[in-house]
Amino acid sequence: MEIGKLTNETLQKILFDKISVFNKEVLVGSGIGKDTSVLDFGGDLFVLSTDPITGSKNKIGTLCINISLNDIATNMAKPIAVMVTMLIPPNASLEDTEEIIDEMLDTCRKNNVDLIGGHTEVTDSVNRFVLSCVCIGKKEKKKEVLPKANDSIVMSKYAGLEGTAIAALDCEEKLKDVLNEKELKFAKGLINETNVLRESIIADKCDVSLMHDATEGGIYGAVWEIVTNAGFGAKIYKDKIPVLNETKIISDVFNINPYKLISSGVMLFLTSDAKKLISLLEDEGIKASEIGVLNDSDEILLVDSNGKESILNPPKQDEIYKIK
Repeated sequence: MEIGKLTNETLQKILFDKISVFNKEVLVGSGIGKDTSVLDFGGDLFVLSTDPITGSKNKIGTLCINISLNDIATNMAKPIAVMVTMLIPPNASLEDTEEIIDEMLDTCRKNNVDLIGGHTEVTDSVNRFVLSCVCIGKKEKKKEVLPKANDSIVMSKYAGLEGTAIAALDCEEKLKDVLNEKELKFAKGLINETNVLRESIIADKCDVSLMHDATEGGIYGAVWEIVTNAGFGAKIYKDKIPVLNETKIISDVFNINPYKLISSGVMLFLTSDAKKLISLLEDEGIKASEIGVLNDSDEILLVDSNGKESILNPPKQDEIYKIK
């Protein structure tokens, strides 16, 4: 099989079609484009997510926590605690292990989240560190806003954000020929922009019906998932999707598509008031762009700068696995 996430079609066939919900406490279970599950025990809602870190070598402690917090943020919930499983390769040093743990603890502190448990194990089943994080959050019960035709699709930040940081951190020597010192430092620093909790807080002040963070599959994959999850079609305008110059250069070096590059740190929103949402985000120094609109069709169409339309297909293997 190809490296990376299983395709949505495969997951639907071998997993989601077989799942039944037996407990009334389960409000939201697993499914395509769903970042979290939601449990109701009679008070506040419990929101849960889980994610591994496998596509990066550096700053994985930071990424591990941020990516799990991001999933909780897509539900406009407050992250409370995390549990982390750390699989350690036999050739790793205690210093390497402690560095990753310190990254996790530092990221938890910055986000007022508690590390409440997990598992650590040295195993020859892995040849590099593998982290898997479960995040628990909570939110108040309230009437949900539903997506509708003509809602805008808004994104924060830039396509390929996380992938750009990973490439700069893991392949620094190869990129020194095409990025100057300032550009390389900026690209590596994007690892600190892979958190979307601020976006979640801002969205709670707007008429936002659905959010989704752009992870594996990049912007194109995340758009396909959020639109499919909403039950609509859409038109997406490629030239309205912002891409950093550093990302474009890195994409050229590795011959990859920046729109299909892992993009943690980017939040997608469905909203009936894009102008207000974008204004609030930019007031907080967060780049925001309206990139498309929902419609009643059965297709998700990508429109290029010449007005040519093509069907946006389900996400396949992320471009991050082509970076070496």
